[in-house]
Amino acid sequence: MKLLLGGSPCTHWSIAQTRNRETKPEGLGWELFRNYLIARERYGPDFYLYENNKSMAPAIRAQITAELGVEPILINSALVSAQSRQRLYWTNIPGVELPENRGLILLDVLESGLPLHEKGYTLKANYSRASAVNALGGGHFPAPMAIEPVNVTTDGKAQCLRATYYKDGIRNMVGNTVDRKTCVATPIRVGTIESGTGSEGQEHRVYSAVGKSKTLCENGGGVGAKTGLYTVPTDCPALRVAEATAKGYTDILPGECVDLTMPNSKTRRGRAMREKANCLTTSCQYYQYCGTLDRPIYEVRDGQITIKGQQYPIKLMDGYYIIRKLTVRECMRLQTVPEGFVFPVSDTQAYKMLGNGWTVDVIAHILSYCPGITAEPLEVLSMYDGMSCGHLALDKLGATILRYYATEIDKYAIKTTQTNFPGTIQLGDAFQVREDKWWSFFEQAKGV
Repeated sequence: MKLLLGGSPCTHWSIAQTRNRETKPEGLGWELFRNYLIARERYGPDFYLYENNKSMAPAIRAQITAELGVEPILINSALVSAQSRQRLYWTNIPGVELPENRGLILLDVLESGLPLHEKGYTLKANYSRASAVNALGGGHFPAPMAIEPVNVTTDGKAQCLRATYYKDGIRNMVGNTVDRKTCVATPIRVGTIESGTGSEGQEHRVYSAVGKSKTLCENGGGVGAKTGLYTVPTDCPALRVAEATAKGYTDILPGECVDLTMPNSKTRRGRAMREKANCLTTSCQYYQYCGTLDRPIYEVRDGQITIKGQQYPIKLMDGYYIIRKLTVRECMRLQTVPEGFVFPVSDTQAYKMLGNGWTVDVIAHILSYCPGITAEPLEVLSMYDGMSCGHLALDKLGATILRYYATEIDKYAIKTTQTNFPGTIQLGDAFQVREDKWWSFFEQAKGV
């Protein structure tokens, strides 16, 4: 049995495209879709499946329907996952109905903490750049986020908030119960001793707001940075100039970070550099305990949370919280990707692939209606293959894949596919389907 899968990149058609969005069946977005049409004609599959974004313009949707000759099926991934993700599916597979609602919510996929919303909103390819503002002030496209309650104490440690904020016996993805009495939010206190020697020497202190490497200095500094410029966390200098001046600082430069606990020290101030650590801006009144650059602590008071000077309504008890991005593992669960799937790339690239990918269980549901899908060996051509979500869906069904061909140009997606499915035959750029010589190579590759 021959199967054609594909979902041409929706970047040019999506309503999230604020500039130069294509609203007619023309332009690069349409040419990408035409590659799929050409492949369908030349490949001659027994069954095909084409996916794209619901938010495309009506004119484009109508023309795709006319070209493929079937009406699209609208399926929201929320039925089978904890993510609201509305997509259109065109297929000649007969009798496809909507999947049953599994009732999954974002809490079901989290490794720790609590969800900001019951359902995760659509995971996007640029999720790695998401921030707390995107989660609460993202308009129609809020980023799915989790929130970790912490108790900031005077000694700089985070205490677990158990009975008040965590529920025992919540269900996880397979219906079992888990004990959430754990605390993973641990703010870094700048100046803490990092060595196991107990030495109070300055060379053993952490003077980096990210809690990693120490700032380089003029004379090498032995095991640590003894002298020179240090990058330390503080509130935005523009808000602290008056206090800094009162504590003995003068000639403060724009963008400079200072440690207000040591006004007479020349080594505890430095320029904020992007490669090192920017000045931390949070609503936490104990600025020396304000987490890391990517996990500042925010205060909730009277149903409002303040982020970068802007207040947002939130249904949480008063207290301190870290708002964090979902982990790669949690995003995999949003897209119903199996736990054993491997990403041999950076988290940034993994987020991108997951955001561009399919909700695997939706694809598996549609393909399950395909006659003989588990009885006959399959030959698959996957256009714009990405991380091979189609292969994952077929594996979930228990299908036998004889040969799996993929057109893909992203080197990270190819690396990920080949790591998980080394038998995949990569055929390169999808635009090559317009060349006769490409099909000759395709015939040779499959041994015809």
